Amino acid sequence: MIEVEVKIKIEDISSTILKFEQRGFRQTEYVREVDTYYTSGFYDFKAKDEALRIREREDLLSGEKTSLVTYKGKKLDMVSMSRKELETGVEDGEVFADILESIGFKPVDPVRKVRTALVKEKVTACIDEVEGLGGFLELEILVEEEEMREAALQKISTLLQSMELHMENTIRTSYLSMLQDNKDTKK
Repeated sequence: MIEVEVKIKIEDISSTILKFEQRGFRQTEYVREVDTYYTSGFYDFKAKDEALRIREREDLLSGEKTSLVTYKGKKLDMVSMSRKELETGVEDGEVFADILESIGFKPVDPVRKVRTALVKEKVTACIDEVEGLGGFLELEILVEEEEMREAALQKISTLLQSMELHMENTIRTSYLSMLQDNKDTKK
């Protein structure tokens, strides 16, 4: 599966959610997420432009908690965050973290956020309030094959334009990298 995704900084989370609702998107999630990324001395995910993470999720409406493990491949183009993504649920995120650490993987600082997800057809709009960074919009479409990526990017670009946002303002940096950059500049 390929996740075709763009990310853009936003200032007003409430008005962004309202704009999507006015375009026929319906809210599907309101969750708190803690993403713990991993690296090791024998496999440098950052250098390879890849990622391995455990995501702990709490549904803020039901209180239900889940854990997911995700591998993200390297970015596939120069304008988006599109990449191969493999994700599966795990029964116990803490046990899986212990497994990774037992075989030599090391956790890096976690990314904490509250996410509102809205969906229309095959487009998911995630409005994130990221601790230490502020508000962001992620638009994503999952496609089966690489050949479908350009059409998905065009659909996302058209949606952004309808909201007076532009592909030129998208960000290709992960939340983790942004937080690490902020931490480095404060030293």
